[in-house]
Amino acid sequence: MYEDSVSLLKTNDCDFFDIYKEKSYTRIIEAKNGKVETVKMGIDSGVGVRIVKGLSTLYSSSYDAGDKSVYKLSKFLTDLNKPLQNVERVQSLPEKSILSYGEYKPELDKIKEIYDIFYSEGKKHNEIEQVSLTYSDKAKHTSIINEEEKQFNESRTYTVLFVEITAKSNNIIQTARKPFGALGGFEFLKNINFKDIAPNMIEKLLELIKSPSLKASNMSVVLSSEAGGTMIHEAVGHGLEADLVYESMSVYKDKLNTKVANEKITVVDDSTKDFMRGSFYYDDEGTASENTTLIENGILKNYMFDKMYANLARKVSTGNSRRESFRFSPIVRMSNTYILPGKDNPDDIIASVDNGLFVKHMGGGQVNPVTGDFVFEVNEGYIIKNGKVKNMVQGATLIGNGPKILQEIDMVGSDFGTEVGTCGKGSQGVPVTDGEPTLRIPNIMVGGSAL
Repeated sequence: MYEDSVSLLKTNDCDFFDIYKEKSYTRIIEAKNGKVETVKMGIDSGVGVRIVKGLSTLYSSSYDAGDKSVYKLSKFLTDLNKPLQNVERVQSLPEKSILSYGEYKPELDKIKEIYDIFYSEGKKHNEIEQVSLTYSDKAKHTSIINEEEKQFNESRTYTVLFVEITAKSNNIIQTARKPFGALGGFEFLKNINFKDIAPNMIEKLLELIKSPSLKASNMSVVLSSEAGGTMIHEAVGHGLEADLVYESMSVYKDKLNTKVANEKITVVDDSTKDFMRGSFYYDDEGTASENTTLIENGILKNYMFDKMYANLARKVSTGNSRRESFRFSPIVRMSNTYILPGKDNPDDIIASVDNGLFVKHMGGGQVNPVTGDFVFEVNEGYIIKNGKVKNMVQGATLIGNGPKILQEIDMVGSDFGTEVGTCGKGSQGVPVTDGEPTLRIPNIMVGGSAL
């Protein structure tokens, strides 16, 4: 396949090239207002051709993945490559979609059953304004041919179910959100007890909406293993992506083999884990997946590399080149990024805090990768008094600096938890998983009310 295109691309003065072919089937079911409101099915297919020399990229894509189309794309790039310019050229055509209700019937019935569990529970409480659910799955088939004329084929299925519940009381509105996801099909949902999760989720939301605001101050914070891994992903992970490092947009530039965290901290990016949403056999350049140790016992050991930045740094790719679809040239991205469990008992970590905040679930936030400064929302947080978890509070935020916090974390739990997500970077979104054990931060600025 594509022999003529490969021969043509070989005539280019470049470091490497690749041809990326993709066909994806996406299904989406949306339920709210007590019923299934939207059912969609999409079929998307196409091909992208890329030529890379140094830090220069030429890229072109089309929904037509036939031999003649790929040859035209290859010739288009070859004609541009005189010499290779520091540009990224993209040609793409819109997605083709069809709707097929009949093929949805089994999943539709099961998704409606899950939604009804949450909706029925919500109807028991006057404060619940809205209960919505979105289910999506994608079967993605890819084929990559590189400059060595090697071909890498892979099929993956991504499944995500997202529940959102909104409550209102005395003109105060709060929303609870929970994602469930995996690298796999609908079957992974069968082992989840939604009959227990639904009332618990609503109970916590109703408690939150009646909770007092937290007074802003410096205090100890315990991050639960259920908190979601937002801290490690946003405040640390992006700063260890080689493109940001070598473009001087990371606080971790020139820090290899130096102490960047407490010796209890080890951070990995591991795309080999079964069922984790960010896993794969090959990255989007055809490099095999790896378990890459980024920080080991507090020492920065490696960055995440694709082939382009590995060539620049005279390293090897760590298999972290990813793209949203054939329409995009791949860039350096995380996969499953997490802090490994330590030896501290999680209950002992909480008991060690006289006055602080226990963060059960994190929310969104903002990070400056150049400085590491961050602001994160706390979706579910509780006061800790004399080593005991007390009442819930609302409106809390964590304000700090990622590298500084990594140095100051002094207790690392023996437990471990993860949360799925979609990471955005360079106008692309890719599936990821983040994780961490229970962690103690001795002192951090916790934002809240000024009173």
